[in-house]
Amino acid sequence: MPYLTDFSYRQLIDRIEIKDIERIDLHFFKKNIYENERIFYFFNQLELKKLFIEKILLSGEEKYNLVHKEVPEREDNYKYVLSIKGNVKYHKTNECPALFKGFKNFFMPECVVRFAEIDREKHKELVDEIRKWFIENNYTVERYENGEINDTILTNHFNSIFPEKYNIERITRSQIKEGDFKWYVERKSKGPIQIEQKFDNEEFLKNIDDLIVRREMLCGSPTMQNLSKYDFLVEKEDFEIKTKIFESIDNGFLKMVDKVFLDTYGIENLRKFWRNHLEIKRIATNQLSEYFKWTYNYNIQTFKEVFLDDFNLKPCHLCYGI
Repeated sequence: MPYLTDFSYRQLIDRIEIKDIERIDLHFFKKNIYENERIFYFFNQLELKKLFIEKILLSGEEKYNLVHKEVPEREDNYKYVLSIKGNVKYHKTNECPALFKGFKNFFMPECVVRFAEIDREKHKELVDEIRKWFIENNYTVERYENGEINDTILTNHFNSIFPEKYNIERITRSQIKEGDFKWYVERKSKGPIQIEQKFDNEEFLKNIDDLIVRREMLCGSPTMQNLSKYDFLVEKEDFEIKTKIFESIDNGFLKMVDKVFLDTYGIENLRKFWRNHLEIKRIATNQLSEYFKWTYNYNIQTFKEVFLDDFNLKPCHLCYGI
């Protein structure tokens, strides 16, 4: 039976929608997702639907019609050197090496990322050229891990070409090695989702209460409470944030927020607020997910291969020998 990583599990949820559910209100949430009404206000409609989909998937409830939703390709944010692509996989065995491969890449230097605020088209051109430069010089993850190249080599070579050509800052060198810009990034995979769930319900309830208090302290007014629903805009440009907020105010979707507030509070402060809110919400989502897995006894029989195929997940070439 197939094994999923946390990433592929989340991708599966993203690829599913439930017909005939247009909106999840508080009554529906308490009856069908989780009974604590204060958790309801953490999430926007898209997130509420994802929570409901996860519960339906794990509970095996059959009265709802699950259909495949076309998921747009991941938008390139130009913050990494190596393009992120490929199919979402499931695995035949929990010992497949690919389950533990994790994420390996190179960061774009901060001066390159900031260049997008000055000239978006020129920024894309610069990123494409840096990616090509990595390929031409055979600057690979394998060579970095083997010590054939390092941060000093990459930084010196970068500084000899791109700052002058694109009129951007050089990557500054520190007096101590630990202070230098680190090109390489590695995030370890936790492997497959654990089958034997260790769950402390009392600890879970305490964590939920703590998160509710944290959020109430963060959203100290109806204005911030309502703006929290727009935290998905956190990485957008200033003009995109203002446009969306103003449209929502004009359409009556965003209440108790004045347009002048954005100027007095400031977009950057709003981004900080959203990042804090997203972190609280991320923890809450993970807590609820673990609660669902424990409640409905998540195991290797939960998803069949044919079901995963229907939602466009692909078998791993390594462990399926395809």
